[in-house]
Amino acid sequence: MATEEFSKDKSNQQTNVKCETFEKGPKRKYTRKSKTDEKAKAMIDQMINEQTNEQTIEPSQRDIIEEKHDQHISEQRNYHGGTDKEQDERSYLVYRLEKNRDDNIFLEIMKPIAELYMQEQDSKTIIERVKDAMINTVNYTKIRQQEGKKQQITGKLIDLSLIDEDNLCFVDIDIHKDKPIEEIDKIRQNLVDSLPPNVGLVKTAHGGLHIYCNKNYYQLPSNRNVKVAVTDSFDIDVFAQMTKYKIENGQETKEIVQNRVVAPNTSIRETKNNQRVTLKYEAINDWKNVSHLASLREILDKWNIDIEMSYKDQAQQQHDRIYGVQINDDGAIEQMNDELAQACVDGLKNLEIYNYPQPINMEVSLLSIFCGLYGISNESIRLKGMKNVRQFNKLSPNADKNYGQASSNGERKPNPWILTKILRYHNKDYYEQIIKPLLKKNYEAKKKEKQVLVNQTLIPNKIDLQDGFTLLDMQEKAANGEYENEEQIVMDLTRLLVYYEGETEDIYAIKGYDAICDTQVLYHKLEGTVYKQLEEININFKNKKTEEKTDDKKESKPLTAKHIFKKYASKFAKKGCKFISEDPKILTVFQGYKYKKLDSIDYECLQMYLDLVKETIAAGDERVYEYIHNWIAWMIQNPGKKSRAAIVLQGRKGIGKNRFTDVIAELTSRYSCPNITNIDEFTG
Repeated sequence: MATEEFSKDKSNQQTNVKCETFEKGPKRKYTRKSKTDEKAKAMIDQMINEQTNEQTIEPSQRDIIEEKHDQHISEQRNYHGGTDKEQDERSYLVYRLEKNRDDNIFLEIMKPIAELYMQEQDSKTIIERVKDAMINTVNYTKIRQQEGKKQQITGKLIDLSLIDEDNLCFVDIDIHKDKPIEEIDKIRQNLVDSLPPNVGLVKTAHGGLHIYCNKNYYQLPSNRNVKVAVTDSFDIDVFAQMTKYKIENGQETKEIVQNRVVAPNTSIRETKNNQRVTLKYEAINDWKNVSHLASLREILDKWNIDIEMSYKDQAQQQHDRIYGVQINDDGAIEQMNDELAQACVDGLKNLEIYNYPQPINMEVSLLSIFCGLYGISNESIRLKGMKNVRQFNKLSPNADKNYGQASSNGERKPNPWILTKILRYHNKDYYEQIIKPLLKKNYEAKKKEKQVLVNQTLIPNKIDLQDGFTLLDMQEKAANGEYENEEQIVMDLTRLLVYYEGETEDIYAIKGYDAICDTQVLYHKLEGTVYKQLEEININFKNKKTEEKTDDKKESKPLTAKHIFKKYASKFAKKGCKFISEDPKILTVFQGYKYKKLDSIDYECLQMYLDLVKETIAAGDERVYEYIHNWIAWMIQNPGKKSRAAIVLQGRKGIGKNRFTDVIAELTSRYSCPNITNIDEFTG
């Protein structure tokens, strides 16, 4: 039976096949342009010759395919149900089917040949497929060995451009290195548990995961698809050989595009905590001998990730895609809630469902429907969905015939998120109006839940005036992309900033450097001033895009520290401010003195000051001299308390009054002002 590929616009599919119509006589001519190797071409020639020889005895396969294809066109033309829009789309579909008739028929004839070739390639083990594409690395780096040089070989790279077929691909999961080893291991194991069994698995040097699988005609945007999905715990990249040669000015050159992945048993060295450490890529399973690999589509569908689109589509849907990814930070697949599950079931109407499992973006297959329905945890919703399949949709004869078998197969591969993908491609209006808002709602709920969890578990830092970290340091870290997530920004902000309720508006206490006193101090400012400072800190996350977009129609704005502060404002709130307080909810201004107590005293260093106090300030009076010493000592030893005694100095200019008070002001420099000699300095 002609596949539903006939019912999709071939112009939207990239193909390397060019054909001319076969003659119905004993001889056939064809032209084709294929990137398969010489062996594949020989197989094609042999099978066409065999088919030609058999034509004298029985009807040609082409005649059968032509008849079924024409029957499919006739069915589409004679079907008049649906809305005006659906009828218009059906008319255009008939036009495309007729226009591409010969090309589609040729592809259907070639399909068994291509499948035979793919089966032969698929039966090879991974090591058989990559053995001629492995390059030595040297000196514990990812740098290839140079010819003619004696260097220590410490591993291998696999260059996809050197493999004689283009079906092998890699999924690279980069688990963030800042997490504890135990958490990295747990995330990696959860990811492994979600994968089909027939994949090659390699643990990367930093605990991530390489997954070896087959591309199987999955149309990737490029050779190296970086960060196709991003979570707070890991990023997902996909590498494959989509183009072998470099393109310049729209033309293919002879320059090969290097596309390399680190192979197992490769060691690299890095500097960690000022020490050189050796890290290794290790096979998790029997990597070398795995064959008949699972498809990339099967893996990505489990996570509800779809990157099979043009660059234009990718740019348009990049913002929406974050709503659809349903793989949690710990690597487990998320369960679908009842509201979304019910909406998906309600949308499974007026679909044409076929038996043969084609890619979802091409057609709806019975298997994909059942995989989605069996993934729904609510039994009543699931049963309603099963009932809707036949009641509200049009099944092809083969789909109707194999209904029971497809149901059984779908039960073994449950994944409810496939339903959202089906609706996105085949019930677009319903998806945009119903499903997409629910996905967004689900996404926002997860964000809120995560933020609540962060607020519950994140323990803010205290402002430490002994710590030299300032807003300028934070600005430099943000500009250099040193932050990996919002929590790290919050933790740094709590080192600098708190706010508390004032008489008329909130007061913000922000740490800063006082150049006159050469120390860190607390500045008390109003909201507008602080927000202006925070807006100047643009966030460049290490692993993510950093744009704030609260509405689909609004333009993206650069993410700033102000946005993070407002989002986690509860972590900065204090109920008041005191010079000294034991209450952790009250901001304590006093945090020790600029100078530390010494183990030994150098009286010779102090002698000039002691002489000034005794001879000038105390006027030689021993009792006054001792009182002044005790007065200064009590003030230093009892910060925040009042001695209820003040010293008033009177005397002619230049005798040392300011010198006496300068020392006291320097000792208490964070909490005192230098001498005021002009009333304007006091009153403003």
